Amino acid sequence: MEKKNGLPSDWFRDSNGPKSNQNKSVASPKELSKPKIFLILLLTITIWFLYLLLLALFQLNKIDLVRNESEIAKSPGKTWLLIGSDSRDDIDNPVLDGAPLGKFEGQRSDTILILSVPKIGTPLELTSIPRDLLVTIPAHGDTGEKKNKINAAYAFGGPSLSLNTVENLVGIQMDNYAEIGFAGLVNVVNSFNGITVCPNQDFSDEKSGLNIKQGCQNVNGLTALAYARMRYADPKGDIGRTERQQEVVKQIMKKSLSPFTLLNPIRAPQTVSALAKAVSVNKGVGPFDLIPLVFALRSGGIESQTLPNKSGGNVGDLGSVRKLTDNAQEVFKSLQEGTRIPIFKDE
Repeated sequence: MEKKNGLPSDWFRDSNGPKSNQNKSVASPKELSKPKIFLILLLTITIWFLYLLLLALFQLNKIDLVRNESEIAKSPGKTWLLIGSDSRDDIDNPVLDGAPLGKFEGQRSDTILILSVPKIGTPLELTSIPRDLLVTIPAHGDTGEKKNKINAAYAFGGPSLSLNTVENLVGIQMDNYAEIGFAGLVNVVNSFNGITVCPNQDFSDEKSGLNIKQGCQNVNGLTALAYARMRYADPKGDIGRTERQQEVVKQIMKKSLSPFTLLNPIRAPQTVSALAKAVSVNKGVGPFDLIPLVFALRSGGIESQTLPNKSGGNVGDLGSVRKLTDNAQEVFKSLQEGTRIPIFKDE
C-alpha cells in the first residue's frame, strides 16, 4: 500500500472521493422539522382541550347530593343520571320571552335519562325513563316509601331523591348527576346557532308554543325547548316526546363535542361557558369524568332507546301511569354489568 508521511495514502484522498465518510446522506432541515411541527401541534391541542375542561369545571354549578345508605354497587362502565327540570325559577330570564311555560308551585323532572358508557368504552348510550313510570319512591324526611310517578321524586326531595329513586329502580349507583333547566337549554342551543331536528310530521301545539313543519331543519333554543316538551299534539303522546327529547340531547352532544366547535377559538369558549352555566352537577365531577364521554361519542356515536314499558292504566289520584315490561330487566342487567344495552321496541 502506498504511504505518505508514513500513513496510508487513502487517508489523504479528497473528501469528495469514493471512500469519503462525509458522503453519507444528511436529513434536510425540512425533514427534521416534521416531527417538531407534529409535537408542537399535539401540545397546542392538548393545552387547548385542558383549558376548555378547566373552563367548564370552574363554571359548573355544584350540587350536594344526599345518598340513601344502601349496598347498591357501581357499574363497571360509566353512568350519569341526566335530569331536565321543569322548574319555573328562571321563568323571568329574557331568553324565555315568548315561551308559554305557565306558572305553578313546585317542580318535577320533565326529562329523565341515563347516560352510560359500557366498559369496552363505546358507544355512548342514552336510556330514557318515562316520567309517568309507576315506581316506589324511597322514604324521605318524615315520609315513608310510597308508590308514585317517578317524576314526582324531584318535587318531593329534589335531586337527591330523584337520584336515589332511579338507583333503586335500576340497581346500580350512578357515577354522576347532571341537571339542566329551561333557560339553560335555550342558551346552550343558541350558543352554537341552533341544532338540527327532523320531525316526522307537522306539529302545531298551543300549550308548548311549537309550530314546526315536517322534515329536517335548524331550530333555535326556544323552538328546541318546545320541540322537547310538546306531547299533546303528538299522536304517540309521551312516547313521542321521549323520542324527541333523545333527539335534542343527541344533537346538543354532537354539536358541543364536534371538532368544528371544539377547535374554533371563538365558538368553543362560548359553547363551553353556556353549557357549564346551564348545567348543575354533583360535587366531585372532574376532567376524568368527562373524558370517557368525549371518547365514546367520537368513537362510536350515540345509541338511544326508552326503558321498555307499557300502559299501566289509571291508578287512583295519579291518573294514567306506565309500567315496566320484562325486557326492562335485560336493560338493568346490562347497566349493572357494564355491557352494551340491547335495543327493544316500544310496546
